[in-house]
Amino acid sequence: MNNKHNEINELEATESYPQGDKQELSTDKKTQPLDMTASQDDCLKNEQKLSTGRKRGRPRHQILATTRNEVYELSKVGTRYEDIALVLGMSHDTLTKYYKDELEKGRIEANAVIAGTLYEKAKQGDTASMMFWLKTRAQWSEKNTTELTGEGGAPINIKVVTGID
Repeated sequence: MNNKHNEINELEATESYPQGDKQELSTDKKTQPLDMTASQDDCLKNEQKLSTGRKRGRPRHQILATTRNEVYELSKVGTRYEDIALVLGMSHDTLTKYYKDELEKGRIEANAVIAGTLYEKAKQGDTASMMFWLKTRAQWSEKNTTELTGEGGAPINIKVVTGID
């Protein structure tokens, strides 16, 4: 068989492949020869896949406006990310990959509403709200200290009894 590269060899090698998937027969060591071990059925299946435009693997996630809104609403009321993903039938990774903005916006708005309510209650004189605000926002803390002293403020005397005299 003629191994020289010419127009006839190139034509034979490119005729059976779809547009864009041309392979060349060559004796150069830089290019790979055609794989002649594939069965005819495998070739037909590959051609059908290429002609329909489908790729292997799981289809890409479709981002919908309704899903974006649902993620935002669930996040806004404090629902955990894992639970949102479970409700929507997707993995946690998919949820955070495609809906990160909605998750963060919902969380921030929920925290702002609650913080605003707490602030208003503290301004109205609710002692518990005031204490919570000062502990969390102003880094106040309660410290209990216990001092032990003897009679009249003197140090405590400790006598060790060993039982050996």
